Amino acid sequence: MTNSLPTVIKLLAKSLEVSEESITGQTELESLGADSLTVVELIFDLEEEFNIQVGDERPSLVVVQDIADQIDRHLAASGVTP
Repeated sequence: MTNSLPTVIKLLAKSLEVSEESITGQTELESLGADSLTVVELIFDLEEEFNIQVGDERPSLVVVQDIADQIDRHLAASGVTP
């Protein structure tokens, strides 16, 4: 499990009004009903939560772990630990 995965799951569950227990790192975003707008809003929330800037970089995000990995890369680059 990555450092940011629990936070990603918590924010995604809140945004999509699903239980945190129903989401794992391998859960496909599409299966949760997350569209591209939802993912962008989640990234904004995570930027605020961790005080980082992801910017316009939007790699292929298929599963929840993809989002956590992207956040962890930015945290590592900025020297921040969640």
